[in-house]
Amino acid sequence: MTLHWFLVVFIQILHSVHSGNVSEIKNKQNAESILDYHSMPALSELDDFDLCLKNPEALYCIVDMVLMEDDTPLYQFIKNFSSLSYKNYMHSKLHRGVCASQNCGLNTTYANQTDTTENELKRCFNSSIHEGYGLQVESLSVRYCKTQNDYVPPDLLDYIVGVLLLAVLLVNFGCSAYVYLFPDEKEKCNRYLMAFCVQRNWKALKYGGSADGGIFKCFQALRFYTMVMILGLHSMIFIGYGYTANPEFIEKSYDDFFKSLLFNARVIVQIFFVMGGFLMAYKMLEYAETHRFTLKTVPMALINRWFRLIPAVLVVMGLAMTWVPHMGSGPMWDAVVKRERDLCRKNWWQLVILMPNLFPFEHLCLPQAWYLGTDTQLFLMTLVIMLVIWRWPRSGVPVLSVVMAISLLIPFLQSYFMKLLPIRVSIFPESIRDIFGYNDTFYHAYVSAQGNWAGYHLGVLTAYFYRKAQNQNWDLGNSFLMRLLFIASVPIALGTVLMGWDLHHREASVFESAIFNALNQNFFALAMCVFFIGYFFRCNKIYVSAVEWGPLQPLGRMSYCAMLLHATILRTYGGQMRRSFYATDYTAIMLYAGIVSTTYLFALPLYLFVEAPACQLQKLLLGPKRRIQQKEDLNANQVKPGISNVSVSTVSTHI
Repeated sequence: MTLHWFLVVFIQILHSVHSGNVSEIKNKQNAESILDYHSMPALSELDDFDLCLKNPEALYCIVDMVLMEDDTPLYQFIKNFSSLSYKNYMHSKLHRGVCASQNCGLNTTYANQTDTTENELKRCFNSSIHEGYGLQVESLSVRYCKTQNDYVPPDLLDYIVGVLLLAVLLVNFGCSAYVYLFPDEKEKCNRYLMAFCVQRNWKALKYGGSADGGIFKCFQALRFYTMVMILGLHSMIFIGYGYTANPEFIEKSYDDFFKSLLFNARVIVQIFFVMGGFLMAYKMLEYAETHRFTLKTVPMALINRWFRLIPAVLVVMGLAMTWVPHMGSGPMWDAVVKRERDLCRKNWWQLVILMPNLFPFEHLCLPQAWYLGTDTQLFLMTLVIMLVIWRWPRSGVPVLSVVMAISLLIPFLQSYFMKLLPIRVSIFPESIRDIFGYNDTFYHAYVSAQGNWAGYHLGVLTAYFYRKAQNQNWDLGNSFLMRLLFIASVPIALGTVLMGWDLHHREASVFESAIFNALNQNFFALAMCVFFIGYFFRCNKIYVSAVEWGPLQPLGRMSYCAMLLHATILRTYGGQMRRSFYATDYTAIMLYAGIVSTTYLFALPLYLFVEAPACQLQKLLLGPKRRIQQKEDLNANQVKPGISNVSVSTVSTHI
């Protein structure tokens, strides 16, 4: 009887244990099944900045934290979701703008970034996150803390730059007023002062000069189209970098056909490189019979290029490092605006020598100006190649062909041996949040000279082909094949933007990445070369009209100024935002339209007061020297057949 009851009790215990295990497994499965995107802690949040700092003792801190890994279903869900890093944020890394005085009991004595401040904030967030989600904070870092009285007054450099900029404005206004009040005296006015006449520069903006007409009229429209596309990409990057209330907008964009196009819109920048290579080579070929090309031309061309590009750069950089930081405030103001000020004050010289792309991207002053460094290096390399061809005219085709092969091979080998990602994939959410810092693919394959050499050289080959077509009177305008290629060039260019659309959803092999990086943007560049040839021979009226429309010409002339300004405008807009940005298709379009409009609105005075006067002064200073040099060249009778020397100003190309 005792044995019987013992067996009954034993069986009941086994049944209870088994039922408990099954119940626990079912509960775990149910918990995992009901977890979704909104079960995770918010990726980023901003407390009300102004409301917080109304209290004189208030403290507002920007912090980043990492969640502690554990076996809870929620953390495993976060881990699995974040593993798709090509299109999802790392949701175990959280970002907060917190009113530390209200939510964590801190006051202004904790304003300095000390271990005590970090420990107190970690304790505060550890408590709230554990209570709300059952998770813990492993580490926390404080970017900075803001108080009500942390205003920094202007310093000596601010006043120096302010006085210099004011002097430039006064010269512009003074010369313009003189011409307006004494129109009959303008012919007697000093021609150097006339370079600052706003009326004259406005006329040049609207109608251009002699160099803006003819076959190059399409380039202004293409500059504007390219800049608008780049602004679209950078608007998406702004949403991805900032404190967005719904980061899934960016994450789902990689699955959206139209939005995903913007993440590969970076190939559009090849238009700038193709145009740069074409203009340089074409001008050399065009003036080959009137100038001598020697080694002295190389440093002269670089000096001329520096004087042509640097005035607008100095003005934008000067404003970014002095007065722009005083123009607003906000929870992210120090992270985006004052950070740029600090970087510009430390690394200004990288821009002054026009070589910013040689330095780590995360530490650049005006990172959007990386193009200037890349284009300058390609400009120098092509000058040397042209010098070789001038010295040995028969080597033209072989040298250009070998350079083309090398310019394609280098990106392939670089990507293969460095195991770089496809360039398209390098624009992934966490990289956007880091502003592409520490991103080897972005640095070596996108902003480097070797990564863009092939596109630039395709422009050189296009100039070589077109000049030969002119000299031999080829009538390509009536060629059915040329007309067909011209019409197909735009769809093909758009098709290259679609290339690699699925790479955000899978991991590409090293070989596939190398092939993609070597060919993707260069297919786009080749399509644009075909477009240029078709335009020059006017093979399709619709395409020709699309790039010759009158209003696009002045907008294209302002594109260089727009390129320099747009990132600073985006930074100031993002820095002053008081609350998290909620992204929808509508708000993204409004942001995009606003950034384009504001950028070109501010580009107008930069062009009229700085860019146009600098261009006029350059012509006045170098014009007489060019004419003297040309006369000496003709008298010396040292012109060779093939590529010869060229006016230094004609090869100074920019955006």
